[in-house]
Amino acid sequence: MYKGGCVLELLKTLSELNGVSGDEDDVRAYILDKISPYCTGEVDRLGNIIAFKQGAKRASKKIVFEAHMDETGHVVTAIDDKGCLHFLSNGVPLNVTPGKFVRVRATRDGERWLDGVIGLAPVHLTKKSEISKIPEQKDLVIDIGAKNKKDAEKYVIEGDYVYFNTKAGRVGNYFKGKAIDDRVGCAAMINMITQDLEFDSYFAFCVQEEVGLKGSSVACAAVKPDYAIILEGTTAADIGGTPDHKKVCNLGGGVAVSFADKRTLYKPELVSLALETAKENNITAQIKTYISGGTDAACWQHESGASNVLTLSVPVRYLHSRASLACEDDADAMEKLAIKLLEKINTLKLD
Repeated sequence: MYKGGCVLELLKTLSELNGVSGDEDDVRAYILDKISPYCTGEVDRLGNIIAFKQGAKRASKKIVFEAHMDETGHVVTAIDDKGCLHFLSNGVPLNVTPGKFVRVRATRDGERWLDGVIGLAPVHLTKKSEISKIPEQKDLVIDIGAKNKKDAEKYVIEGDYVYFNTKAGRVGNYFKGKAIDDRVGCAAMINMITQDLEFDSYFAFCVQEEVGLKGSSVACAAVKPDYAIILEGTTAADIGGTPDHKKVCNLGGGVAVSFADKRTLYKPELVSLALETAKENNITAQIKTYISGGTDAACWQHESGASNVLTLSVPVRYLHSRASLACEDDADAMEKLAIKLLEKINTLKLD
């Protein structure tokens, strides 16, 4: 039986954990602690969690649900003479970075967390023609309050990871936090695993999605499912003067079902099945109307026997930034539809 209302509680904790691509240890440890009493599984060499959940019935189709654990963030690449940290952004739009508070996981001589702020040349020293331009990576630094390079090097080394410093909470009717993409998918899958499911199912919590779908390419070779259902957070683009034909989906409009993105073309019959299943069960759903981005579905579809794929997403405003917004009802709708599709696919004669 579905026990809704838990996704938000899990998402709050998951959002505040730090897990840039390649540094997912804290997120993985939390997930393993939550799911271990309810399933069997293992962590592969890349760091993916592959779990099996026994259902009340044996499945006629091998179905895997997948979400990625990693988030966008930064990595230190150099320390200058003034003690400022130069860095590379992994998936974070540079126009949202200046002036943001961050935390550096400093690892020289043990681990410690350092507060910092992303700096840019002062506006009064910037040419008028350059004020409206998106900053270049080379012009941004992280100021940790160090006196000089020697002072900064007491704690920081090249390769240390940097995270937005964001406290999860609420903004009006919506959840606020970092890394909603894709901790919302992880939260839904944790919640599913702790329930009594009707059919056997697999769950893959993957790493390094934000830097090229690397984790899923390994996971799909291990699982080799008939169907892969990806649970994601996707850009909403539903405010701020966005033309109607460029809106992706709407907060509060329910779970978003993709028919295509830049990496995957989804089978029309599976998209229809998802929408029909949502309607039959009074689950609020919407079509993701603008083709953008890509998900781990690309790997599950193209590798290891070409699985049938679906992507179900929660609409998110301000994706990949310090603070994103999402609607709890959309997250609950995504989880409910995932469970119903597990049941529907196992009871229908599908290829």
